[in-house]
Amino acid sequence: MSSQTIVVVGAGAAALSFAAAMPPSYEVIVITKSSVHDSNSMLAQGGIAASVQPQDSSAAHAEDTLYAGGGHNHIETVNDAVVDGRRIVMELISQSFPFDKDRNGRLQLGKEGAHSANRILHAGGDATGRMLVRHLISRLHSNVILREYEAACELWIDNGRCAGVWTKDQAGSVRLRKADYVVLAAGGCGNLFQMHTNNRSVTSDGLSLAYRAGACLTDLEFVQFHPTLLAKNGRACGLVSEAVRGEGAVLIDENGRRIMEGVHPLKDLAPRDIVARAIHDHQKQGSRVFLDISEIPDFYQRFPTVSTLCEQAGISIEKGRLPVSPGMHFLMGGISVNRWGETSVPHLYAIGEAACTGFHGANRLASNSLLECLVYGKRAAKRIQTATNRMSLSAKRPSLEEITFAVPECSLEDIRKNMTDHVSIIRTADELKKVKKWFEQMPVQIINVKEITNEALELAHLWQTATLMTDSALLRKESRGGHFRSDFPFRDDAGWKGKQIVHSKGSITIRQNEGIVNNAAAHA
Repeated sequence: MSSQTIVVVGAGAAALSFAAAMPPSYEVIVITKSSVHDSNSMLAQGGIAASVQPQDSSAAHAEDTLYAGGGHNHIETVNDAVVDGRRIVMELISQSFPFDKDRNGRLQLGKEGAHSANRILHAGGDATGRMLVRHLISRLHSNVILREYEAACELWIDNGRCAGVWTKDQAGSVRLRKADYVVLAAGGCGNLFQMHTNNRSVTSDGLSLAYRAGACLTDLEFVQFHPTLLAKNGRACGLVSEAVRGEGAVLIDENGRRIMEGVHPLKDLAPRDIVARAIHDHQKQGSRVFLDISEIPDFYQRFPTVSTLCEQAGISIEKGRLPVSPGMHFLMGGISVNRWGETSVPHLYAIGEAACTGFHGANRLASNSLLECLVYGKRAAKRIQTATNRMSLSAKRPSLEEITFAVPECSLEDIRKNMTDHVSIIRTADELKKVKKWFEQMPVQIINVKEITNEALELAHLWQTATLMTDSALLRKESRGGHFRSDFPFRDDAGWKGKQIVHSKGSITIRQNEGIVNNAAAHA
């Protein structure tokens, strides 16, 4: 069999996990519109969750994942992923990946929100993502080609399957990269909101590309707002890892009162959606919220990334109070895939945050994201290696003239403000209808791929995702996980258990997924 070509869009942990798992007999082209060092993975301060200690178990890890997920996880996916994830983490340990250890050479295992055990492995204190990306790059074979500063514009669908990607380089030249398989690993959509933790390059490109190609998107209403972004003068200066609370930091108001007292049994380590809403409520009442780190010894050594962010922002660590605010962190929804990362379009895969696997449910458990990247990167690689359904191309020549984009006549900041004001931590029908009307009345300009700028292309992608997310949030008339409707403040298992809102090529449907469980078990 002749060598096959796979194009990967994105260069974070999921993309690199996939590329590192492909044998030299395959040509793998990894394209990224920025540098390989610009991704959400590089910013990941949290660690990798895995049940590696004897008193812990994969079953307990799965139970915690289901609890955080608000009864919307796919149970088989959760059980499989935590088992596969533990095996992959053990492989990393055998490869001498530099997980943090104590003075006796034992793994330092942290505890974060909604975890019932210490099972978070970190590297470099709070630099796990950066060190993981470097490790994966070091394990790439010579068959992997990295193409930086090349943006994916459009997927080429031929004879019913994905056959390549149209891309545009810094000089504005458009080319078609033909491929036997395409893997989307371009991250989520954090830049839709004013306060967020995402890299500037993460503008929902993968979601928009898949939707335009006819793939299904689901669960877009489930957006996780991280409780503790370092905040100054209304701007996010970076993320304060949940591991800081795991080490004993507590949330307080300006008078020193603990804000999570009486809110949840886990207090400051409650699931992220609960903590974020508690902070949001205090801010709405005019209170400022701080993270009290005074009880953490050797903060500089334990959290070098956070310490650097504070220094750059001019925030004193010595005072022991870090000003924090919630901000968009992670999208639980995305491109609908099966356990191998396959989308509804043949030969098109999606992995990482761009994909919706069912692992996270309605709210991601802390430190499960890097784990998912590793698991699904390897799974997609394995699936492609065993695939036998090669498909021929048609004789039709692709045309650049047919590739156009609807670009709204507004700025990115306009979109961010509307999404932040109307589609963020607390939602109502009235607010959602306001932004939906704003979208519908906004004039758009149709621009051909040859003329479009990278900035306008990103705007088109974000615009597309914002409209779909708003429609989903308006349809789901309940509160679950990262989706909170104050006009429907309770979880409605009778009406919404196992139901997913699915977008596909201009249509929107509500689908019953029998694999989704309603986990009502008590959580220790």
